[in-house]
Parts: sequence; C-alpha cells; structure tokens
Amino acid sequence: MKKLSLIFACIAFLAFGATALAQSSLDAFPAGITTMTYRMTNQDMDQPQELELAVNAHGDGTYTLNMSMAATGTSDQLSGFGFLFGGGSLAAGSGQDVSYSSLQALIAQRSRLQAGQEYLLPGGGKFTDITGVTIAGVWCLQGEFVDPDNSDSRTTLAFALSHPVYIFPLVKVEKKENGKWVETFGLELTGYTFTAPKD
Repeated sequence: MKKLSLIFACIAFLAFGATALAQSSLDAFPAGITTMTYRMTNQDMDQPQELELAVNAHGDGTYTLNMSMAATGTSDQLSGFGFLFGGGSLAAGSGQDVSYSSLQALIAQRSRLQAGQEYLLPGGGKFTDITGVTIAGVWCLQGEFVDPDNSDSRTTLAFALSHPVYIFPLVKVEKKENGKWVETFGLELTGYTFTAPKD
C-alpha cells in the first residue's frame, strides 16, 4: 500500500503540486484540448495503471485540467488508490528519490540539452547518455540521471521538445538488486492528441 501511495504522490505532485516541476507551463498549450495518456508500472503491482490528463486551454487565459486514473489489483494493492501530495523529494516507487533541485535545473535548461552531451547538476548529479527519441509522436531528449550519493539507483527521464506535455513523457526508476538493474517504477506517455476549438 505504501509503495502504491508513493506512485500516486509522485504523479499528483508532478501534475498539480508545483508549476516549477511541470514539464511545460499551462501557457505553452494552444487553445483547444490536449490529451496525454500514460502507462504506469510498479514492481509491486501485477497490472499497469493508466493515467489520462487533459489540458483544456480556453484561449482567454483560463484552463481546465482533467485527470483520470484506472488501476487493477488486489484489495490490498488498491487500498492506497488516490492522490497524495508529497514534499521535499520526489518519491517514485520503492523508496527511490529524485532531487527536486536537479529536476528543476533540467526542466529549466531542457531546450539547451544536446544529444551526446553530459551535464553536471546541482548537488553533484549528472544527466548523461542523452539521445533523441520519439514517444507517442512527441520528439524528446532522453537521458539518465545519476546521483553520486546513491549509486544503486538510476532514473531515466525524457523531456518533450516538439509538443507541450504537463508530465514528463518518460520516467523510469531502477535499483540494483543482486548486481542487476530492476525497474521499480515506470511512467510512459502512450498517447498524445490535440483537438482544436470549434469555431
């Protein structure tokens, strides 16, 4: 239950907790409805969860955010279903943490990131192994966040460049178990649509 709650805390905080941690600010979305669908996985859940987030930009400076989730699991697994707000660090399943300051630095500088480069981050972390990828039709730069204080975990992040998204197109958290990397949490954009407003 605790690990499932951490997933929802992660998503809720990224989606609504602080504009500074959103991949794109709301004013980056064109007038109309942008719908983003995500697939979430966690090592303690048998089935992936689905998240849909719609940003309705009304064109007058106001927005409507709609979020829906679907999860399938046992009674115990789903007892933590709901949204919680976190603070201090981004807990992404199985107790792995990602520094807010590192995320903020990457988000702020994402347009300057280049494939094949390596970037030092506040606190001594690195963003490395950067490549260009297309996720659900959205062009992204994807790389690996490495925390020198936690060599047994790593986080892969993708930043959207071609389209505005409100939550990262990809977050994958892994930890080392018995010498092998095991994914503990995953969030991936699986669908992206835009509907222009009717005249």
